[in-house]
Amino acid sequence: MTADTAPTGRGPRGKNLTLLTASTAMDNAESSVTSVLFPLMREAMGLSSSALGTLVAVAKVVGMFAGIPWVLLARRFRRKVVLAVCSGFWGVWILLAAMAGDFTQFVVLYGIAAAGFAGAGPIALEILGDLYEDKRRGRVTGMLYGGVALITGVSAPLFGRLSGLENGWRYGYLASGVMCLIVGVLVLVFLDDPRPATARPLPGAAAIEDKARTVRSGLRELAGIRTFRLVLLQRLCSGQNVMMSFGVVFLVEDRGFSTATASVVALPFALGYLGGTLVGGRVNDHVHQLRPLSGRVVMLQISQLAFAGVALICVQTPSHSIGFFITVFAVLGFLQGQVPVVNRPLIMAVVRPELRALAFAVSVSTVEAFAYAGYALLTGILGDAIGLGNALLIVTVLLTAFNGLASAALYRPYARDSTALLKMSGKDTPTTDAQKDIPAVP
Repeated sequence: MTADTAPTGRGPRGKNLTLLTASTAMDNAESSVTSVLFPLMREAMGLSSSALGTLVAVAKVVGMFAGIPWVLLARRFRRKVVLAVCSGFWGVWILLAAMAGDFTQFVVLYGIAAAGFAGAGPIALEILGDLYEDKRRGRVTGMLYGGVALITGVSAPLFGRLSGLENGWRYGYLASGVMCLIVGVLVLVFLDDPRPATARPLPGAAAIEDKARTVRSGLRELAGIRTFRLVLLQRLCSGQNVMMSFGVVFLVEDRGFSTATASVVALPFALGYLGGTLVGGRVNDHVHQLRPLSGRVVMLQISQLAFAGVALICVQTPSHSIGFFITVFAVLGFLQGQVPVVNRPLIMAVVRPELRALAFAVSVSTVEAFAYAGYALLTGILGDAIGLGNALLIVTVLLTAFNGLASAALYRPYARDSTALLKMSGKDTPTTDAQKDIPAVP
């Protein structure tokens, strides 16, 4: 089997899924190190809570602009080579960040590193979409993001143990950078790319003009898909991600735990996320088969509203028991795990295969990154002003509840757009009576 031949067996597919999971996890690993070890950085450099928001915001804003260029490179060169560079070998910038002399220097190097990791998600998801058919995408997407969460959750408590060492945060980033380099080598050597390599780059100005036309035409087509536009709005209003970014700091500042103790919630969150993606992926596929025109949107709403409810319990319960927060973060992780196994297959169902990488670059690396950056910055500022508990109440609880209700606007457009794509590809359209039961848009 060549690298450009689609794998057919469980073994090759499992190997590829593992490598795609590892490459996608690199960006999350950096976020994990930052959220867990930030109290140490804050003490060493004399920072405030808003500095964490600045770090997260810088990384996500840089990723907004870097995602699409990586996708263009993946169109011109072998995707696995580009993936190995942006998710693996780019880790050298994390190694440099670990040796930064001050916070400004660290932010610059951390931002450069984020520019590389931004390309991993869209490229990995495009390859995943090529490897698996529509009826299985929910569960395999769940396995991918569940694996990402497990890697992040296991590594976070280990990084937390570094809190007992002087400059422990530096050791955490050094270890993370080395992990990136190892993943880059494994992807380059072992990943099978099911799509043949595209034509060689055109020389000079012709190449630039051709790339610009490709992006413009692709963006115009994506903008014409109403479901995709609504998904972008839905992701723009998503404040869920900041819960884990600020969770450890919240427990340290508002509940009085040590960094090492507070960091243990990352593992139950990750295990809950893993369970949420695996269970949620299978349930999503089952619900989608029963109600192909509305099931995914139903699952999306349920997960968001439930997350808002549990997040409310987390930030409003004045408990000082780490056992309580371990349980709460496990449930939050389970509910957060529902989002990608619904959102990613939902996009795949309405976007042509040739445009999926661009669609994920726009939705994940650009819009989600922009929202994450803005809400992280807002949470940090509000945290300094009114406390992290109140900041999380506004950004995660209230905003997520509103987002869950507003997602009802997706029902009718998704039914129409997914059916249109099936007809375009020559596949059978859904034959169930789900369409007549689609709830009216409020």
